[in-house]
Amino acid sequence: MTKRDATDCDGDSSSRSTGGNDRLLAGLRVLDLTRLLPGAYCTQMLADFGAEIIKIEQPGSGDYWRWSPPTVQTQSAQFLALNRGKRSLTINLKSVEGRNAFLRLCDTADVVLEGFRPGVMARLGLSHQALHARNPGLIICSMTGFGQDGPWAKVAAHDLNYLGMAGLLELTLGRTESPSPTGMPLGDLGGGALMALVGVLSALNHRAATGKGHFIDVSVLDGLLSWSGFLAARWNAPGQQEVAVPFDAPFDKPFYTVYETSDGRHMITGSYEEKFWKELCEVMGYPEWTDRQWDSGAYEQEIRDAFAIRFRQKTQAEWIEIFSEQEACVTPVHSLKEALESEHVKARGTVITVDDPVEGPLRFVGNPMRVDGKAQNATTAAPRLGADTDLLLAELGYSPEQITRLRSEKAI
Repeated sequence: MTKRDATDCDGDSSSRSTGGNDRLLAGLRVLDLTRLLPGAYCTQMLADFGAEIIKIEQPGSGDYWRWSPPTVQTQSAQFLALNRGKRSLTINLKSVEGRNAFLRLCDTADVVLEGFRPGVMARLGLSHQALHARNPGLIICSMTGFGQDGPWAKVAAHDLNYLGMAGLLELTLGRTESPSPTGMPLGDLGGGALMALVGVLSALNHRAATGKGHFIDVSVLDGLLSWSGFLAARWNAPGQQEVAVPFDAPFDKPFYTVYETSDGRHMITGSYEEKFWKELCEVMGYPEWTDRQWDSGAYEQEIRDAFAIRFRQKTQAEWIEIFSEQEACVTPVHSLKEALESEHVKARGTVITVDDPVEGPLRFVGNPMRVDGKAQNATTAAPRLGADTDLLLAELGYSPEQITRLRSEKAI
């Protein structure tokens, strides 16, 4: 923490989150300059653990994810889901007075997270060097598609672009043919948001020992490439240097794939280990195939076709019942709604309720981690645009008259 007592910097967060004073990040102040999904997901995790998240938004428009359909009453359902328990401060960073207000806020902060293209913060006079000159202990995290340097640094791109350029898109079907778009923004979440979260927490841990701040350069592309490291390591093995893509086996094999059922639903066979494969063969009526798990070519296709025929003879519900008595790693493909309404998810308390005074009672997926058996979630509503501007500026020492002047000058 910097320049604030732990009780002061938590503000009214005890009413903004579950878990009370035992939240792991209570007392941490984070300034979030990002828009859309990656930054929101990263700071939502921090908020759930008790950090005070201040969204810095453009006056008048704010984070344009606020207004993206579908809306609940007035704001985006997706925005409301990932901005729980945060505060909103509108500042025009292109204004001299707006920048000055932001710099004063940085003096009180522990972390700054931004997602502008490389060079934008420097052009605003807010480079990490400038921020560290004011607050040497500040953790500054920049989240971009390709990082702060390199030939691709300023290439315009989104999640699907990152997946393709990282060499991962052609792997989404479990084979190298016919690259297909994914239904989940894997790059934004896994390559960006979670990598930023790890970087920020690691830097905070180091600062606790040294007092030194850090600048963290998070590249979505780098994050995605890190996922492939254990696969690409295959190229170190003799005779494997010319393998184009090291991801064809064991993925999308008869024992590790998806089959259609008679009612048009699907079942997954994840019978990777030999014991599971043997159980699968027994249930499917082919006990003589237990030594054929790794067949290839026409022999593999024979097994695949036979299993496909058998799976199409029963409904998904019937197969669920059959495999509930067996250990073969065979499970259903659920819709998202089915997953969220399952008995298991209900028992875990994964879905939380937030009472929004404008939007009404809302149900969201909460923080996935349990600490000492407890889930820690920010359970107050996402802030309205600029809702905390006057209060935060007053905390920085601005008088009501100065705040009125800043607003008239469109600095806030």
